[in-house]
Amino acid sequence: MESRRSWLRRSIWGAIGTSAGVGYYQWVPPTILPLYFNGRYAYAHDSHPAAVHRVVAVANELVEKPYKLGGGHKVLFDSAFDCSGSISYVLYRCQLLDRPLNSSEFIRYGLPGLGIYVTVYVKAGHHVFMEVCGLRFDTSGSQSGEGPRWRVNGRSREGFYPRHPAWL
Repeated sequence: MESRRSWLRRSIWGAIGTSAGVGYYQWVPPTILPLYFNGRYAYAHDSHPAAVHRVVAVANELVEKPYKLGGGHKVLFDSAFDCSGSISYVLYRCQLLDRPLNSSEFIRYGLPGLGIYVTVYVKAGHHVFMEVCGLRFDTSGSQSGEGPRWRVNGRSREGFYPRHPAWL
């Protein structure tokens, strides 16, 4: 039979110290692998949970849709999307949101702080974008008026508040 110490050594718990033969253990989060990206579409890794696969697949549906101010708000299944419309579409289709939100409403979305896999960055009244396993899904990029796309290049997070869906 395997000892507790060897089981903990192999699991996501790591020893951080011992005293008088007693080990103190701390939970060590698993390494999150980045999404695969072919320059246009993203793909989740086998190790990612099913919810991440779904978020990525739904976001891929919007890649190269045009940008339209207010797109995705009155009509969730729109032909063009703005920043909050595209994020609303993805989260709604993944059952992580019950109605479309604008960038001001996203400030109260989910839980505050960074998510493990998915983080929504919000600057209330201005902009919202999402990161999934390190890859940014955003409407602002290299060209003005560009619609939702996966982006590898970073952007400033100054003034943005991170929010995340529970458990992601």
